[in-house]
Amino acid sequence: MDTVGDLARTLVLRTHQTRLNRELDTLGTEIATGFVRDPAAHLGGDVTGLLAIDRTLSQLETYRVNTAEAALLADTMQTTLEEIQDRTESLSQVLLSVELTPNDEMFQTLSGDAEDALQQMLNGLNRSVGGRFLFSGAATDSPSVIDSDTMLAELRGALAGETTVAGIEAQLDNWFDSAGGGFETDGYTGSDTALAPLRLSRTESVTLDIRADETVFRDMMKAVAGAALASDETLSLSTEVKTELISTSALALQSAQASMVELRAGLGGVEERIERTTARNSAERTATSLARLELVGTDEYETATRYENTRVQLESLYAITARSSRLSLTAFLS
Repeated sequence: MDTVGDLARTLVLRTHQTRLNRELDTLGTEIATGFVRDPAAHLGGDVTGLLAIDRTLSQLETYRVNTAEAALLADTMQTTLEEIQDRTESLSQVLLSVELTPNDEMFQTLSGDAEDALQQMLNGLNRSVGGRFLFSGAATDSPSVIDSDTMLAELRGALAGETTVAGIEAQLDNWFDSAGGGFETDGYTGSDTALAPLRLSRTESVTLDIRADETVFRDMMKAVAGAALASDETLSLSTEVKTELISTSALALQSAQASMVELRAGLGGVEERIERTTARNSAERTATSLARLELVGTDEYETATRYENTRVQLESLYAITARSSRLSLTAFLS
């Protein structure tokens, strides 16, 4: 019995089996991914170009995330501004009807509408996306303004004792507009620091810096709050003062619409830039991915053919190994 010969043959068969298994595994991976398993060997050791391409693709992935985030934030901001504009524009039309039937029932109805509008406006300015508050500047982890009940309670205290439209408007101006006034110290709870720019590409970045302390929002809040408090029983205002205060609030809301349109137009320009940059980044990502495929991509047909050939060889080797083992056992027993 040739024991040495049998061992040598077994070793050779196992070596071939290991090689074919490894090759089959490599080809299977290349078929699944579309790329060679060992880029360095495929490129002859020069991977400089591949590393540059991979860095570019990594940057483009970061930009893709940033543009998606910026688009979501800008779109939600635009929707919020549209809601505020529509609500206040509608309210101004309703408030103008005060002069037609100036009675207590009408005053209560109009003030109630104004209070609801103020609540909706403040809720909009406190809107968040993914835990980030949109109108709080850099303080994205906190709401931008106090709630409507708290704001009206503070304004009641500020207006206490005032019985004329001029006196009431002066107190409202002082609370909303003055440096160190109630809105600045208590009403606005966001940050005075702008939100950091979002990098969209190597050459483009945008800043979504619309804060709840913008003048247009203060003007609208002041007008709506004035109409909401016109019928407040604690102020005990006369019919004439209520009528004029509500009418003045309506006109102030209409005047603020132009500023709101301008603010929304500016945001629309930012949205357009985000959309254009997203399209450019997408085109660059496609081109760069194709360049990577040219470098280390596989020919699907060729790889599949090699895979099938290797599989056939491996099956043949298994058959030979099994037959050889049976022959050896027969020789041993004879």
